[in-house]
Amino acid sequence: MYAMLSIDLDKKITTEQRNRFNEYLEKEDWTKIPNVTTTWYTSFVDSGTESGIINATQKDVSNAARHAGIVSYAAAVNVGSSKPTSF
Repeated sequence: MYAMLSIDLDKKITTEQRNRFNEYLEKEDWTKIPNVTTTWYTSFVDSGTESGIINATQKDVSNAARHAGIVSYAAAVNVGSSKPTSF
C-alpha cells in the first residue's frame, strides 16, 4: 500500500523550518515527488489498513511540524495500492 501526502505549510515559516520539516519526513521514509511542490509518498506493508496508514501519516506530519516548530499547515492524504505516477 502507498500513501500520497500533499501539504501546504504556513507561508510565514522560515527556510530553516521548511528544511527541518522535509528532513524529518525523509527520515521517516517519505519521498518527495520530483517537480511537484510539497507532495510526498511512502509505502506501507501490504497488511496495513487504510485507517492505520492515515493515522501513521497524521503522526508523521504532526511530528515533522513539531520538529520544525511549525504550528499551522493543511494536509491531504490518499491511500492506494499503486505508487503515485508523476508527469
